Amino acid sequence: MAISAVLPLKACGSYDVNDLKRAHILFTSLSTFMAPGLISELFIVVPEQEVELVKQEYARWQALNIIVLSEDELLPEFKRYPKMRGWRKQQLVKIAIADKVANEFYLTLDADVVCLKPLTEQQLIVDGKALLQYELRAQHPKWWRSSARLLGISPDIGPEGIGMTVTPALMSRTISQQLMQQLTPKAANQNWVDMLCSLHNPSDPRNWWIGRYLKLKWTEYSLYYLCALKLDMLHKFHVIAGTETVPQLLLIHDSHPYEHWQVADSFAAENPGLFCVVGSKTRLPPKQVFERLSPFIQRQPDPSLPLVFEQAH
Repeated sequence: MAISAVLPLKACGSYDVNDLKRAHILFTSLSTFMAPGLISELFIVVPEQEVELVKQEYARWQALNIIVLSEDELLPEFKRYPKMRGWRKQQLVKIAIADKVANEFYLTLDADVVCLKPLTEQQLIVDGKALLQYELRAQHPKWWRSSARLLGISPDIGPEGIGMTVTPALMSRTISQQLMQQLTPKAANQNWVDMLCSLHNPSDPRNWWIGRYLKLKWTEYSLYYLCALKLDMLHKFHVIAGTETVPQLLLIHDSHPYEHWQVADSFAAENPGLFCVVGSKTRLPPKQVFERLSPFIQRQPDPSLPLVFEQAH
């Protein structure tokens, strides 16, 4: 069973980090560890003005089945919300791509994700169900309360205190499409994108109401997970990671703090993690991160690859 993947991207990402270059680290790790044909399509969703830049930058990675798509093509509603934060846009992209993917399951990625070990269908899809990794809701309680309000359900639905972890994650096309329907207002002149984006328009008088304010902290994953619980779909499409029978984890946090990271331990066979995140918040130049990781993510070192990090965009 092949899967799809989505990477929302902006050339200069959060914290003024060069995500255009940083993603080369992700692609190197995927090219090294991913089983051939596992990802049949990798959508990279970027602002309209960056489409050609990104196509040129990643021409060397066409073996990853890259499709560059503009945000406005995927979500034309964005044109009505020019002040919408990039972080929010990326969350919407990870939901909306469900209408584009060819496969039931798709992997969400960010530019700072790194694949840690050989990646096969059997590790990601178990008995036809995709891995889902738990996280305590107490880490971000407002996410769950806001998302529950948007879905009209109790924030206590499901296993007590348990939520879904963040990128990288595997999402079901079916659940995401159901989520879009659940969020679509009854008013004929709005859809689910308008509903979420309009919450973040401070000039809209409706947002002066406390009821709207309390819905602001939604995220794509809290909405997705709670929607799956609301519709009793979670265990139809997902298997829980990190259990005795499914020991692998989608995400480990060994890379924090970066200065104390024992890189070899993250790549060790006994480590259950499939991915880690070397976050943009470190503000480290992509070349510096690549140099630290390259002994582990290049089976056959490509002498031309380090030059990629020297080129200006």
